Amino acid sequence: MSSTAGVGLLGLVARLHQTLDALLCLDLTQQPQADLPEAVTGLVSAAHRLHAAQLICVGALDATGLPQASRHGSTARWLQDRARVSPTAASGLLRSARALRDHLPATRDALAAGQVSAQHVQAITHVVRTVGVEHAVAAEPILLELARGGEPAVVRRAAAHLHAVLDPAGAQAALDRVYDQRGVTLSVVGTRAYLDGVLDVEAAETLQAALMPLMSPSPGDDRSAPQRRADALVDLARRALDAGTLPTLGGQRPHLTVVVEGRALAEGRGAGTLPWTGVAVPVTTLVRWGCDAHLAPVWAARHPGRGRWQPLAVGRASRTVTPAQHRALQVRDGGCVHPGCSRTAAFCDAHHVHHWAEGGRTDLANLVLLCRHHHRTLHAGHWQLRPPDAAADPITPEEQHRVHDWVAVLPGGLTADLQTATDRSPPLRPAV
Repeated sequence: MSSTAGVGLLGLVARLHQTLDALLCLDLTQQPQADLPEAVTGLVSAAHRLHAAQLICVGALDATGLPQASRHGSTARWLQDRARVSPTAASGLLRSARALRDHLPATRDALAAGQVSAQHVQAITHVVRTVGVEHAVAAEPILLELARGGEPAVVRRAAAHLHAVLDPAGAQAALDRVYDQRGVTLSVVGTRAYLDGVLDVEAAETLQAALMPLMSPSPGDDRSAPQRRADALVDLARRALDAGTLPTLGGQRPHLTVVVEGRALAEGRGAGTLPWTGVAVPVTTLVRWGCDAHLAPVWAARHPGRGRWQPLAVGRASRTVTPAQHRALQVRDGGCVHPGCSRTAAFCDAHHVHHWAEGGRTDLANLVLLCRHHHRTLHAGHWQLRPPDAAADPITPEEQHRVHDWVAVLPGGLTADLQTATDRSPPLRPAV
């Protein structure tokens, strides 16, 4: 005889809570580590089965009409209030419960057996809304087979194909609705900027195609995928600004602008102000930006009474590194000189090894190309450039014509020669 006979629905729910209490109070550090993998997979399967029980109970409650007769007026609003879930979650839960109750018993049984997840079920039950009950029932065996052997994304793609075949106009209308909801926000809070938005699949595919070539990690690259994606997005914006093809804004080509006192640059302390966000950026960051930039000097005097600056004269803007020097660096370096980096010259800045604000000369001997990532990490002190030492960095016969006057000092004190264009594409030599 079953141990649950005569217990009733509420008694079984109480037993479930008691079991969960015991599990949550368990000190896992005192349990055999070998049991953890099986425990995790068992709990995931139990969660799927518990979700099945939840949907079955929601469907049964909905069928009684009790929520509709209550002050809430509908099952969805009842769930929002009593289960404390969002309107979207309540509607999704109710749609799945009704679909399993009325049309998709095989999917309900698979979830109850722990064979598929809640995400699989959501993808399958969504077919009822897109192509109708008849087609959803016919497609259920195929979708269930995919769900048992693959991720929810596989089922969603199959459901999307089914929608496009059976209702092309409806599938296009669904894409159009997403397009109408598109939008991107950029919010600055303190020194952090938050980028958020919604794109349709066409825009997402376009953006992904542009980002992927810029996201490839270099040897020793410790950036995470989100960090590499963020850097790639900024690289795209930099390339558009550098190309000079964007519409003018305020009578000049758009560019990154910062206002900083010359004394702050010389002393290495203080901050400059960004015009769009109003954020104060430390001079240490501005020194890196100034390695490869246009300089527009403005002579000003501070008002003795109010402490405000009074502009007196504006000088002609000039580049710290000329276009001709950039071309020479591209020929010599070919890209980022950091050992092992694969970034090409198009994604690099010209770096002053001895900064111009400290008296460094803007000539090829004092310039190297660095990608934005390695440029930032160099200024942050994670690695260094120094002249080669005759004792520490002996020149082999093959290095008699060393191109750079500097070597890289990597974390741990290891030194390495800087990369050159020849390292990226060695010249062809006739066979001897």
